[in-house]
Amino acid sequence: MHSFRLITCVVICSFFALYTNAADLVVPTPDQIPRVKPGQTPTMQARRMSCWVQDTRAHTPLGKAYVVLTDVQDAASMSAVKKLLSHHKGKLLKVSSLKNLNSDPKAREQLRMQLIKLKPRYVAVVPQLQSYRENTLLALWDVFTRLDEDRYLDVYPGVLVASDAASLSKLIERSIGYDAAKQPKNFFGISQIFDPGYKSFQKIEVLKGSLKKAGYTSANLTINSIPGLENRAGFPAASGKNHWVLQGSRRSPVAKLPELARAKLEKSSLTMLFGHGVPGRVVGMEVNALNNVDLSNQVILSGCCYSGVGMATDCAMAGPVAGSLDPKLKRFSLTMVDRGAVAVFCHMRLNMGFPHVYPMLESYLANRSLGESYQRLINALIEGQGGFTPQWYTKQTPARSTQSRKMNQLLYMQIGDPALVPIQIKK
Repeated sequence: MHSFRLITCVVICSFFALYTNAADLVVPTPDQIPRVKPGQTPTMQARRMSCWVQDTRAHTPLGKAYVVLTDVQDAASMSAVKKLLSHHKGKLLKVSSLKNLNSDPKAREQLRMQLIKLKPRYVAVVPQLQSYRENTLLALWDVFTRLDEDRYLDVYPGVLVASDAASLSKLIERSIGYDAAKQPKNFFGISQIFDPGYKSFQKIEVLKGSLKKAGYTSANLTINSIPGLENRAGFPAASGKNHWVLQGSRRSPVAKLPELARAKLEKSSLTMLFGHGVPGRVVGMEVNALNNVDLSNQVILSGCCYSGVGMATDCAMAGPVAGSLDPKLKRFSLTMVDRGAVAVFCHMRLNMGFPHVYPMLESYLANRSLGESYQRLINALIEGQGGFTPQWYTKQTPARSTQSRKMNQLLYMQIGDPALVPIQIKK
């Protein structure tokens, strides 16, 4: 069966890549896209078109407790943390610095022993903004995979982070008051056309069809980043009802959303993005274009690179991301939280896109919590690597090395209360 589905995907994606007439644009349903088990390699064609889905499975957490792990020091942030603890009847683990965990094996071992004693189900990590960085996340994976004998994450994790204490407090308050059953079933997709294969546009169309079965209405925005491509025979993105098509490129990104598109986006409960990303830009659009958009209680999933990068980084930056430490460049994930999102799934560096983002949505639609959904994905990636090996970024880490690729794969970020169930679907 698995081989048959791989062959089906190759046929679908081959037709999609080779033909240019609109009638030949194939939008597969999720059950036509092959599921790839950890450690297996999808076909070259499937990889080129991102036409596959990472398979995940359940893994029982260590215990039942809710633990908040934090290094925040200011009174306002600690007040927000105490609200989270009170809501979940949780237990507090406060450390001096999450940022230094990767360079301090004794601190990681002490944290490991404390967690084993507390037997958590959920671990909500609330870092200082300066601790929201790549090596911190990798250090947490090192601790969370060593709570018992197996090689997997033994907790349901989530990260609650914001641009300042006031925004963090609002994120926690939204999480406490959130009720998935009361959210409208409206989906808004944003894709970027940056290749003649239209693969990001295709993925939004896949999602629209899939979510319709779950009771969602859909609208979408497409940003064409190849000038003149709209004149090509078979260009699939045509403006129409609930679909806006804009022009935006690296040199001239979209700076403002059309009012009708903005209004539709603000009514969404679930927003997903596919396309290129660098600090300050996603899908051919400035992050600043979302500055004044009300994203209250939205669940956001991004398939864009660098959509989860923080204000600091442990990595060497080059090319279009060389200026990523510029504080003037808006960070996508932090901006989404500031604008009211209750959950943001993103990546701190190079994002695989649909193959790893769709399993998260699939888990949400199965009424799983943010933390369980996140754990399932990271565990699948760890299994695919044969286990987690503690390795850390330095400014000298070669970007294309095997070490870098392995670390990069594990830098997906789930912002939000790990116990929060983002979507409720009646079975």
